[in-house]
Amino acid sequence: MIRRLALLPLLLASLTAAPREKPAQLEWDALKLPSDLPEAPRKLVADALTTARDLQLSAYIFGSADPDQGGFDCSGSMVYLLHRAGLEPPRSSSAQFDWIEASGNLVHVPPGARDLTHPAFNLLQPGDLIFWSGTYQPTDGRTNGVTHVQMFLGWEKDGRPVMIGSTDGRSYRGVPRCGFGVYDLRVPRADSKSRLVGYGTPPGLLP
Repeated sequence: MIRRLALLPLLLASLTAAPREKPAQLEWDALKLPSDLPEAPRKLVADALTTARDLQLSAYIFGSADPDQGGFDCSGSMVYLLHRAGLEPPRSSSAQFDWIEASGNLVHVPPGARDLTHPAFNLLQPGDLIFWSGTYQPTDGRTNGVTHVQMFLGWEKDGRPVMIGSTDGRSYRGVPRCGFGVYDLRVPRADSKSRLVGYGTPPGLLP
């Protein structure tokens, strides 16, 4: 009984916690893209922004790549966007990492890279997929440790780096959000369990 009473405040807090905000949306002209960005990633970024606005999915649903289920998981949102671009990515974030690595497009990010000014990010371009490890403990036997993926959109006109995808708890301009939309791109702190481990252009997007 004592243990149950001790857990009661935590239960009440979870019941009364404010729901996360809906995912952020951006207009195309809010971004400042490189002038030499090829047409294919330019179209991919534009379609990602339009798709997020059209779908309005404010739930993260593990195992889903289908908007009719009410939301995506992180890799499911990448599958959906890349299918629209005529590409055939594998289903999981771990397999998508291997897919890009096998193509020769993957840039590995060293553990010492703690912000986007690090030289490891010099090749990062809009339309690239970005991968993290350590966001949860996988149980499916994956060997590369990758657990999360998003798509880099580029930089807002005020210099803020942003990405798009489905997630639960990442933030846009300091506000935690949930669902398929736009989020700030931040490199995890040194004391974080998660780590940004790599990025790269999806195979077949460029000639």
